[in-house]
Amino acid sequence: MKNEGCPKSNDMNMDINIYKGQIWKKSSSKVYSPELLGLLESKDALVILKNGEPPFHVVIGVPHQAAVGVTTIAENWTNPRGKKGRDSDENAASFALAVFSELCDQKIPCKLVIAAHSTDHDPNKDANSPYCKEVFSEKIHFLLECHGAGEQRKQDIEISAGTNSLGNALDFGRQLATKLNFQYSLSAQIEAGSNKAKSISKDKEIDTTLVLPALETTSLIQAEKREIAALHLEAKPRFRISENDDSISADGLILGNAIAEVILLKGNL
Repeated sequence: MKNEGCPKSNDMNMDINIYKGQIWKKSSSKVYSPELLGLLESKDALVILKNGEPPFHVVIGVPHQAAVGVTTIAENWTNPRGKKGRDSDENAASFALAVFSELCDQKIPCKLVIAAHSTDHDPNKDANSPYCKEVFSEKIHFLLECHGAGEQRKQDIEISAGTNSLGNALDFGRQLATKLNFQYSLSAQIEAGSNKAKSISKDKEIDTTLVLPALETTSLIQAEKREIAALHLEAKPRFRISENDDSISADGLILGNAIAEVILLKGNL
């Protein structure tokens, strides 16, 4: 089926696309369908995928999606500190799609909301953005935001809840590390509102600090106000960028499937 394009939001410059087509070009491969890839590489597009009906078990959010090679978004926006633009999360939708696809296969009601290269605002820092409005437009139990981390980041994966006291980042991180068979370095926030974390390995946990604990992230704050648990996950390029731009990386597929398994294990969180 074709995606349903809607007029641009009156509040901010985004085309709203309810995508109902295939995720993968072939069910046996993890090559994106050309139509979906076009949306992921576009600018000012809000891409929405749904499985089932609300209440949704989980909404997977990707607020800073950009095409591979595009390192800056919101180029026409200035943040409260006077800086213009912000770093993108190159192809963060990649492993988010793997999560969504696996949950769909398991018949779990879920929704994926992707803000592709917003040019005039930061999607998860404004409660009135098209992204935030869509995330909270229907009843949900859990919000997971998927982000990118730079290659220089010490840990492969960082998980936090920002200030959302309903999201237990440490418990989620421990379960995810186990599902990943401890093959990647992973740190998780100890408690909401702090940058203190545990670096989790098979034999021990070491005290560390998060680079970006998302303490001022509006979407996580708004989630708690609605009594919704929320987490913020950052992953290095190996999970987002493959040798072929039209397909998911091997590490991204492993991570996406593992995240889906943890979500299934944790019920309504």
